[in-house]
Amino acid sequence: MADAPQQGGYGYISREDVAPFIPRGATSALDIGCSEGGFGESLRSALGPAARLVGVEAVPESADAARRMSPFDEVVTGYFPAALEGRPERFDLISFIDVLEHIYDPHAALGAAKQFLSADGAVLACLPNVQYAPVVWQLIRGRWDYTETGILDRTHVRFFTRATMVELFESAGYRVDVVQGIHNIIQDKPAVGRGHRRKLRHLLGPAQWIQFVIVARPVG
Repeated sequence: MADAPQQGGYGYISREDVAPFIPRGATSALDIGCSEGGFGESLRSALGPAARLVGVEAVPESADAARRMSPFDEVVTGYFPAALEGRPERFDLISFIDVLEHIYDPHAALGAAKQFLSADGAVLACLPNVQYAPVVWQLIRGRWDYTETGILDRTHVRFFTRATMVELFESAGYRVDVVQGIHNIIQDKPAVGRGHRRKLRHLLGPAQWIQFVIVARPVG
């Protein structure tokens, strides 16, 4: 689903912050853009030793690392969905962890995911929130500076707020069951009193979160 070669270098990251949102009833999972396979650890821990785990990774070096280090049963090298063309396998869970923002047409990627989902299957995604207060403040000051990692990662080609993430999934034919912010700008500041934290949360709204996790299922 990309018009230019995907860049690697994201390493082996288990994303334990996303693990609580993995649907525990799944018996199989497909991780799109699995990098070196770190999220496979969270999937294996949540779904158990009997679950079938498959990763798809476009960067050959990262795919090779995932085969060596991760608990995936299989790692397919290539771009989704072309890398899985002709495969009849269906999965209870398809994950896009920090992936959709790297894809030129994330709407098409979500549409393609439906053909690989089981009847009750779900999609799990984690996306950066461009409405995050420090990013907005820098924009007000006239700055939009790309970085090596983070919300303004130089390889990001799409940017989303909480509202437009939900709209993306709904427009692709999904019902969003969960949309939850992770990594809060306020919660890690012990010097801020509890009452002030409540006021700041109310004031900032979605702008307090670095990322959002979404769990969605196809409509119909």
